[in-house]
Amino acid sequence: MVALSLCPPVIADEACPAGALGVSRTIEVDPKDGPWFGEPHGDRNFLAPGEVVLTFDDGPSPADTREILAALAKQCTKATFFMVGEMVAAHPEVVKEVAAQGHTIGTHTWSHPNVARLTLPEITHEVEATINIVQKNSPEPVAPFFRYPYLSSSKLAEDYFKSRNIAQFAVDIDSSDWRMRSSGPVISRVMAGLKARGRGIILMHDIHKWTADAVPQLLLKLKEGGYKVVQLKAKAPVQLIADVTPPVKAAPKYASRKRSTLRRYSSHSKRSAQLSRRSSEIR
Repeated sequence: MVALSLCPPVIADEACPAGALGVSRTIEVDPKDGPWFGEPHGDRNFLAPGEVVLTFDDGPSPADTREILAALAKQCTKATFFMVGEMVAAHPEVVKEVAAQGHTIGTHTWSHPNVARLTLPEITHEVEATINIVQKNSPEPVAPFFRYPYLSSSKLAEDYFKSRNIAQFAVDIDSSDWRMRSSGPVISRVMAGLKARGRGIILMHDIHKWTADAVPQLLLKLKEGGYKVVQLKAKAPVQLIADVTPPVKAAPKYASRKRSTLRRYSSHSKRSAQLSRRSSEIR
C-alpha cells in the first residue's frame, strides 16, 4: 500500500481571480521503497474520481516552460515538472522560476536514454547527476519523484529506485503531444482520455510550442468539466549522492534536441501503445 497523506487545505492566493481552477488538495507522498504512480503498476484509486495531476517532461525550455508557467499561474494551479539534466544545465534560471512558483520538481535522467537498456553504473550517472544539478539550481528541495524516459523501465532500475526511496511515475493519460503540431489535438486527446478514465496523471511535455499553446485552453476545459487538480508533494526531499558526475557524452544544444525529438520519440510511441493496451486490460 502506498503511503499518502493530505496536506493542510489549500488556501487561495489573494491574487487569484474568482473561479480560477486552483488546486483542490495536496497529497503528500511517502517515497519509501520507490512506490509506483500511474498505470499499469500504480494504485488506480489514489486519486478520487474527477481528480487530475498535471505533469510535464523533458524541460526546462525557456519559451515553452515559461508560457506554461504563466498559464498555470493565471489559473492558480500547480503541476509536477520532470526535468532533464542537460536541459537544466542549459537553462538553470528556468528551474528557479518553476520552484519559486510553487510547483513540484522531479527528474527524468540526464540525457533521456532508454533506461531499460542501461547498466547500473549508467543508471546511477544518469539519475544522480540530474538530481544534483536540479537541486543545485532549485531554491526548494527536489522531490524524490522520477519518470522513465519512453516510459521504459527494467527490474534493475526499479530495484535501484526502491533502494533510493524514489517514487516511480508512469502515466494514466498520455497527451501524445510529441506527435502533434497544433494545440487542438493535444486538448482533444487529454479530454477524451479523461472522459474514458475519469481521473489520472496527465503527461505533457514543456518543450513543444503547441503544448504551451494548448495549456491555457486545456485548463479552462478541465474547469468546465468539473475536474479538480491535485498537487503531489514529497514527505521528504530526495537524498543527494555527492560527487556524481554527468554522463561523459556531451550534452547537445537545445536546437539539436528539438531536431532529434521525432527520432527520439519513435520508440516512445511504441512503448506508449504497449502501456495503453496493458492499462485497458487492467481496467
